[in-house]
Amino acid sequence: MDNTLMVRILPGDFGLTETAIEEIRARDERQARLFARFLLAGCGALWLLLTVLIYTYSARRDPLLGLVMAPLLGGLGAVIGGLPIAILGAVVSWLAYPTHPLAGALQRYEAATAGIRVCDVCRLACGDSTPKEGVAYCGRCGAWICPDCRRRYDLRAIAALKRGRPGAAPGHAARD
Repeated sequence: MDNTLMVRILPGDFGLTETAIEEIRARDERQARLFARFLLAGCGALWLLLTVLIYTYSARRDPLLGLVMAPLLGGLGAVIGGLPIAILGAVVSWLAYPTHPLAGALQRYEAATAGIRVCDVCRLACGDSTPKEGVAYCGRCGAWICPDCRRRYDLRAIAALKRGRPGAAPGHAARD
């Protein structure tokens, strides 16, 4: 049986308070709303402008066909023009609501509480540094271990040897 030490992670460990977390989330929500509003208004205005221009151009030749095709072609143009509008909207929303100084700490806290992190065994034994779900701290090994490596004692031994402190808890040196 694996003796894993459950480490309780608190926002204070990352320099966060509840009010700071609420401020960051509210700022992110305002930024997302501004971006969506900017994108929808920009694409809508572009669609309307292109529809009017196409219809006025086609009104002299075939008004009925222009009446049908103008909204479709205007919509196609608005979709194509949507990418630059989205980029501009992202820049404007970022300038209007710049990143909170503790936003990086909140991301690290959420990743730590979600159990998404790099498995030390995979990193040391296999060279795999991709973050995985369900990673928990093992007090016996002094390492973060993913669910796939919990029963792989061969990989855990290789990782312990590469760490240079077999079976030692973090902060303790291996005895010679």
